[in-house]
Amino acid sequence: MTVIPARTLPQLGLAVRRVRDRRGLSQAELAARAGVSRQWVIAVEQGRTNGLEVGLLMRVLDALDASLTVRDDLDEEPRG
Repeated sequence: MTVIPARTLPQLGLAVRRVRDRRGLSQAELAARAGVSRQWVIAVEQGRTNGLEVGLLMRVLDALDASLTVRDDLDEEPRG
C-alpha cells in the first residue's frame, strides 16, 4: 500500500494524478468511470478546485480503487 500525504488541495490533486497515472488511465477515462467531467478532473489535479465537492472526490477515488485516509497528526507518539 502506498501512502501519499496531502494537506492542501494541490497536494491532493497531485496524489490523484499519481494514482491515475499508475492505473494507466487518461483524464477522460477516469472522468467517465467516475461520472464527472474531464474538466473537473483537470481542476482537481491542478489543485484549482476551491470548495471541492467531497462526494465527487470520493467517486473519483472509488473509480481509481483508492481511498482517502484522515490521520490525526497530533496523535503520534513523541520521539526522543
